Amino acid sequence: MKALVAIDSFKGSFSSAEAAAIVAQVFRQYGIDSTGVTLADGGEGTSEAFLANQRGGRWEYAMVHDPCGRLIKAKYAFVPDERVAMIDAAMASGIQSVKTDVGFVNPVMTSSAGTGELIMAASRQGATKIIVGLGGTGTTDAGIGLMGALGAKLYDSYNQLLPANISSINLIDHIDLSEIATKRLQLVACTDVDGPLTGTAGAVQMFGPQKGLTDANLKDFERRFQHFAQQVDPINQGQLAGDGAAGGMGFALRLLGASVVPGFQMMSDVAQLADKIAATDVVITGEGQLDHQSLHGKLPVQVAQIARRFHKPCLCVAGSIQLTPSEVHAAGFTTALSLIQQVTDLERAIREGKQNLRLLMERVAPLLLLLESKNV
Repeated sequence: MKALVAIDSFKGSFSSAEAAAIVAQVFRQYGIDSTGVTLADGGEGTSEAFLANQRGGRWEYAMVHDPCGRLIKAKYAFVPDERVAMIDAAMASGIQSVKTDVGFVNPVMTSSAGTGELIMAASRQGATKIIVGLGGTGTTDAGIGLMGALGAKLYDSYNQLLPANISSINLIDHIDLSEIATKRLQLVACTDVDGPLTGTAGAVQMFGPQKGLTDANLKDFERRFQHFAQQVDPINQGQLAGDGAAGGMGFALRLLGASVVPGFQMMSDVAQLADKIAATDVVITGEGQLDHQSLHGKLPVQVAQIARRFHKPCLCVAGSIQLTPSEVHAAGFTTALSLIQQVTDLERAIREGKQNLRLLMERVAPLLLLLESKNV
């Protein structure tokens, strides 16, 4: 039996490559030939997956500001021969930076400027094409901070210059991109969700609560985003797929001339995923939390859709499963299994992620062999 493993990274537990190695180690004991594909969908771990599928690439480092304004050391992938850089927005503007012991930093006080600074660092390093993975971020500022860091100027209706932060967004009348630092760059926004900037599936209402937005400020942020979109994007008004990625950074990058592409599509093409699925017997995929957000372009569902196209069974593993069995099947999975087999807290679940994946695969492997023997 041949198995293809294409599991997304589990934040804080293991990377895509580590997951594939764990599954391969277990399956080997049962005589199952396992091939791992290092994948990402534009979220956390995309730059690592990018390097795994490139020759001659390396990590570069730069000092940038995190969402709270603290100076941090962030890394990005760089392929010198091709002058291509791959940036994870989460490296500079990650959600871990806005979490506190009692919740989250006030979202009004956070900024995506660090991601813009990382783009600038890659440009100075010599990159002429910069791909930005938009996932795992902790900001909800419509990419205003990013735009400001790259030289965009924001003005109110009196033509007064405004600071590039969320507090200014409802005052913006127009933006000046004449001095933008990315004019000669080929920018690509690599999204892990397909939601728009505003609306029920947008950056604020769908993803804001997981970044610290509360019922008290959700409506205020939504109004601010609607105003911004109407003023600077009167035709589309932030309603294109991917505009809502990374708290609106997808929208900001599109305004700066970036092409917006589904992260999974780009990375699966690089890894020749479809060809590998066609040549296997069973597909193992997964992510930390399988929920309704997963249905909006997340990696496991995309993998399952390809597996369905080739009539291959597809097993999804997840730390938490929030979908009903019918939703799991409708998404393309044969079944979905949780790594967590007993009541525990999140910190412990993250810490024991590798061990739990190994234990789960030790239960799955004999079942796969049984099904093969029955020609199911």
